Amino acid sequence: MKIKSVPSMTTLQYLALIHQVSYTNVCKDAGITPQQFSDWVKKRRPVPKERLQALGVYFNVEPTLLVDDNLYLKDLSIDMKIKIQIHFINELLENAEEETDMEAYREKLIQLQKEQEQQMIIDKFTAMVKEADTQTLRLCNAFLDQVKSRDLDALLTILNIKEAE
Repeated sequence: MKIKSVPSMTTLQYLALIHQVSYTNVCKDAGITPQQFSDWVKKRRPVPKERLQALGVYFNVEPTLLVDDNLYLKDLSIDMKIKIQIHFINELLENAEEETDMEAYREKLIQLQKEQEQQMIIDKFTAMVKEADTQTLRLCNAFLDQVKSRDLDALLTILNIKEAE
């Protein structure tokens, strides 16, 4: 069975999307050409540091959010998407004038923080399973079976012992 790949998006493209600005406007306002933007998105070349700074200022983000160590645009991962959304909601909260808007933003922020915590657990579990030997895989399966069956007494006992140490 062949799995279809989802077209990737970069953090720069996602920032433009959530700020509801076209790539053309990003280029105009940040002083870059559409060709440069396209080359960066397609990873034909790295983002020059001075352009990276301009993009960081434009979107009010740290430039390291946009690029990897080699200055190529980062692909948008689930955890990066959540991180960007949290940053965006915090910006909206800072600029909100209506209390009703602020309440909605706070609720969304709480939801995103919960998603971020869940994603961190998923990432840890994924990394552990990828590197696991047979015994670790058996332990992972046993743990998941215990949690799924809601038979948590043994797990809670272990957790309480560890917390007491």
